[in-house]
Amino acid sequence: MTKEELQEIRSIVREETDHQISHQLNLCIENYFDPRFNLLAEELQGVKEKLEDLDDLEVMDTRITAPEAMVKKINRELKELKKAQ
Repeated sequence: MTKEELQEIRSIVREETDHQISHQLNLCIENYFDPRFNLLAEELQGVKEKLEDLDDLEVMDTRITAPEAMVKKINRELKELKKAQ
């Protein structure tokens, strides 16, 4: 076997080894990180939904605050009218 043939064989073995290592690394990443990322995404979805609920509460708060202010104004006016009588 010539020196060139040996180098060719080494190159092929090195490429195959690199490919196997890369494949195993990808499998490890998939098995370790993917489930964790999925859990994180689910948790973030829950947080997002809660934030949307808070936005709804702000709208409701605004809707409640306006009538409260009107009731307070009407009560003041009624008190003034009662005093004037």
